[in-house]
Amino acid sequence: MQFTKMHLAVGGAVALVVAIGVSIVLGNLPDGASGSGGEENAAFLYADGQALPDDFADTHPALVADIHAELEARYGLTADRLYDESARPDGLRVVLTLDQALQEAAEETSGEAGVVAVEPGTGAVRCYYGAEAEAGTDLLGSEAPHPPSSVFDMITAATALEAGASIESWWADDDADVTLVEAVRESRTAAMDAVAEEYGVEDVLKTAGSMGLKGIADDEGVLRDVASGDFDGLDAADFGSYPVSVVDMAGVYATIAADGVHADTHFIERVVDGDGRAVEPDQGIRTNQAIADTTAQDLQFTGLGESQAIEDRDFFGVAADFHGETTQSWFVGAIPQLSVAAWANGSAAEDGGMPLWRNVIDTAIEVNGYEAEELPGASGAGTDMTDGIADDDGQIDPDSEYCQANPEVEGCTASESPSESASESETEETSEEPEPDPPTSSSEEEPDPPTTSSEEETTSEDCGWVWC
Repeated sequence: MQFTKMHLAVGGAVALVVAIGVSIVLGNLPDGASGSGGEENAAFLYADGQALPDDFADTHPALVADIHAELEARYGLTADRLYDESARPDGLRVVLTLDQALQEAAEETSGEAGVVAVEPGTGAVRCYYGAEAEAGTDLLGSEAPHPPSSVFDMITAATALEAGASIESWWADDDADVTLVEAVRESRTAAMDAVAEEYGVEDVLKTAGSMGLKGIADDEGVLRDVASGDFDGLDAADFGSYPVSVVDMAGVYATIAADGVHADTHFIERVVDGDGRAVEPDQGIRTNQAIADTTAQDLQFTGLGESQAIEDRDFFGVAADFHGETTQSWFVGAIPQLSVAAWANGSAAEDGGMPLWRNVIDTAIEVNGYEAEELPGASGAGTDMTDGIADDDGQIDPDSEYCQANPEVEGCTASESPSESASESETEETSEEPEPDPPTSSSEEEPDPPTTSSEEETTSEDCGWVWC
């Protein structure tokens, strides 16, 4: 499928048709009435059992369509089985994962922007606002993916760590050699491209898929299903420009926050009948250890945010801008209890994605009473690889940042330099030479001056070591 304005318009129209029917169901609820299980009498409810706003389907048609798709896939249920005050007063009620307070905070977002929150370990979507009413399409889902820029770097770094590299592995950037952790923190594009090229498109996207990335669009806008392995034509150096969905990136960072455990993102918490009894799903929520816990730990450390950004609370995240026809801003990050992805475009991106992210995170901390949890720090796992900075002969420039940081390492020490040993010998020999005879008054040509100083000067100029 190629993402053009026409396709987006058609998709929006289909979702709207579904939503109109759903809005009839949502509108049929008496004020204050509730079922036997404490849930209000309505087809769709917040996680606390309160009914969604009457106009929810009108303002979130694509989201409601996704909920119905999940309802059918996991429960085998369609809209004609759900509660309706007049037609089906004993019909089923769908309790969503949406947290009412977080959803209301997300709805405060203005302009061409969106924000989504996913609970680490469970995959439950706690809020979802894609500005459908303003943009005409869901800005968070697969129908409108966006270039992730440096936000994708955590996936590339995870690929290297899973392959046995450490966060202290070294990689060549445009103007300096940097460690993997520095490359991510400083958004070193050339270095991260080098990492991706080292491991290849297939390995990077397999890691991405295990962490929660479902689709990626190529440079022509064609969506590739990551699970299918259709990676032909994709370039490892262009991952920052291939569009991905905001909700997928929230899921990826939720996997990191959950110490490497991925859970499928979902909108339905449970389904209950008129008596409040739970209806068992045909398909549960799949979870798996997507990446090693040490990999997740090192990624948390790599993205560790400034403590003052959230008072006395550890979090990790990545901010990024993508400069195309307009500037798009991202901020994706997490505390242990919640992963939030925020995206904004154009005028809405003037302050970046951080304010949108903070609004949801701060609300979650206040309303849900999340305790501050200290992130564990770097694991120390993996090998400090230097292949990324070595030349074709496997040699490392002794003047490099790596040698400056590791002067005792083989190839960076004075003892490894035969030329320097020779220089020292020459210096010792020349220092013992007798002083030349004073000049005579004869007509003989004056002798050449001593060679000691010129040899030392030449030796100094030829020395390539940092301490010369």
